[in-house]
Amino acid sequence: MCFYGLTEPDNVLKIMGKVKTTGCIKMAFRLLIFGLSMVLFSLSAKAQKDSTDIYDLTLAELSKLQISSASKISQNINEIPSTIFIITATRIKERGYLTLEEALSDLPGFQFRNILGMNSYVFQRGIPNQNNLTLILVDGVQINELNSGGFYAGGQYNLSNVDRIEVIYGPSSVAYGTNAVAGIINIITKSAREKKTGINVLAGNFKTTAGDFVYSNVNKEKTFGISVSGMFKRSDKADLKGAAGSNNWTSLLDNFENDYALDIKTEYKEFTLGLNYILKQSSTATNYKSVGTIYKDFGSLWNIQFINSYLKYNKSISEKLSLSAVLYNRNTTVLRNSVYYVVDTARIGYYRPNNLMGLENVLNYKANRFFSLTTGLTFEFDQLAKQASLSVSPSLEDKPPRPADPEMLKNYLLSVFAEPRFTLVRNLFLSGGIRFDYSSVYEQVFTPRAGISYQFRKHLMRISYAEAFRAPKPWDFADGLGNSSLLPEKMRSLELAFTFSIIDKIKIDVVGYKNFLLNSITKELTDTIGNYRWVNSGKINTYGAEFSIRVEFGKFKSTLNYTYTQSKSEPGVFVPEISRHCGNVSMTYSFNDNIKVNLRANYVGRRQNPQFIAATNSFNVDPYFILHSTVSLLNYKGITVQVSVKNLLNTTYYHTSNRLPDRYRQPQSTILLTAGYSLNK
Repeated sequence: MCFYGLTEPDNVLKIMGKVKTTGCIKMAFRLLIFGLSMVLFSLSAKAQKDSTDIYDLTLAELSKLQISSASKISQNINEIPSTIFIITATRIKERGYLTLEEALSDLPGFQFRNILGMNSYVFQRGIPNQNNLTLILVDGVQINELNSGGFYAGGQYNLSNVDRIEVIYGPSSVAYGTNAVAGIINIITKSAREKKTGINVLAGNFKTTAGDFVYSNVNKEKTFGISVSGMFKRSDKADLKGAAGSNNWTSLLDNFENDYALDIKTEYKEFTLGLNYILKQSSTATNYKSVGTIYKDFGSLWNIQFINSYLKYNKSISEKLSLSAVLYNRNTTVLRNSVYYVVDTARIGYYRPNNLMGLENVLNYKANRFFSLTTGLTFEFDQLAKQASLSVSPSLEDKPPRPADPEMLKNYLLSVFAEPRFTLVRNLFLSGGIRFDYSSVYEQVFTPRAGISYQFRKHLMRISYAEAFRAPKPWDFADGLGNSSLLPEKMRSLELAFTFSIIDKIKIDVVGYKNFLLNSITKELTDTIGNYRWVNSGKINTYGAEFSIRVEFGKFKSTLNYTYTQSKSEPGVFVPEISRHCGNVSMTYSFNDNIKVNLRANYVGRRQNPQFIAATNSFNVDPYFILHSTVSLLNYKGITVQVSVKNLLNTTYYHTSNRLPDRYRQPQSTILLTAGYSLNK
């Protein structure tokens, strides 16, 4: 399956006419790292008390935590009827997360399809998709790819510049419109009104290198601040050559990824001016099996650029009324020098430009302690490539010529939403909402939601009903053989949740939900040689339960979660790629303010593969259990040193595939060494 507007290679070959149809880490070293982790766990020293980590907060303190992602205004977390998880900068550092996928993998309700190539695919709460059912934001500005509505889930985000990541579960189309079906991920970067200067470098096996920096300054009155941060990463990610990659690719496999990011933020009084730039360069060799086919596993280049800029204005007009306005421009372009794939006689060039401009105004009116109302008005205008522009080189050795400009589609969108909130009695909150969208593509859509939350003593109960939609994009209509008659996908969701706090340092969350997806857009094979199109395949019913426990006693902090997911299609058949049982556990021990050890594990049960796996003579992908460990010396006199081992025991495990390879071998043990220095001790 192709991700962003990619055209089926067999169709291109027909158009062409002339074209024919680190090694593993030593076990001793792994055991040494594991042993060091266990020894450090057994030592005792001064406990760290990190007030920036939400897991250290009591339920009373947690209820005052402000969340900005759920309804586009700042709200207390206990007033929001949605499941929310927050990944803090502390968590990112302690656990040695290198990519967004790693950060999400420790949360309940997330599963993945990682092809170790151009992208990693995120399934939130039981629905396989092309990353187009979850909305991703940076500082509240959407950055999903414009032509497909999907997002990239890999290493191109600068996690060193992240203050926290707010993950909202469930439909959120009332506030955000299309694509906010399974949830929202809002990456909130660090403030420009704090002085910071720092640099980090990283190195590891599989040719992995990375570096990042941050510089910010602020005036004495803290009315003006500017921040600049940047990052690069380079990695081959895993050994997939020959037998190591299940004989899908040859010894010539060139599977790389280069990621670049630049964040600039200026804050002056009520204004914030921001720029987020991401460049992702990767091989597309893993898209196709090269052994025994015409495809080559070298010479490709997926080169996609994201440029998101915005100007925000936040103003308290009075004690009761506040205004938030944002003018934004989003650009996602697959650059002209991209080489989508290589065959034995040619290279195929690829180019797809897309741009969107928008203006949003949000008013928040707080009449009294019993009633408040948030309303918003959004106007957007976009120019999207109807189809990607392709070019063909005359031979395998030659680069493809620069593709021509594709035909562009011009669309507009007008959206209005309103969300009233009531405090019926003390600690009993009722919220609702409705959204109206008028689009030149999918015309009119109404989206409602309602929820109630109640905090009693140290406990919290929530119940909510919400609807959401995802409108087909040019990629859906044109990918493969194309299908111009696609209808929007629609989600209905009911959720019931409880939070228990037996004592202040133990918090338990239990969530049950039912999702009903109508007009599910899925891939339909049209013949035996791989041609396909996207179709509305009917309904998907998902029943799920999530259990999470957070424990913090002195030097020891731990999180554990378990997810049960049952997703069935309309005939009552289990949906491929979704495991019914998943679990995660993480333990962090702090010897003092600087020395920390983290050990975490991920378990994913058996999943059905969309296609038959020849190596196992089965449709099933086996369950797996993997361990990761991170040992850290953090900010000791400004110095940071960290050793992380991914897949500590070098477990052989696989992800599902809906592409030509039967399944995807995941990375072997990876050791990463990080060193950094900060002037802000």
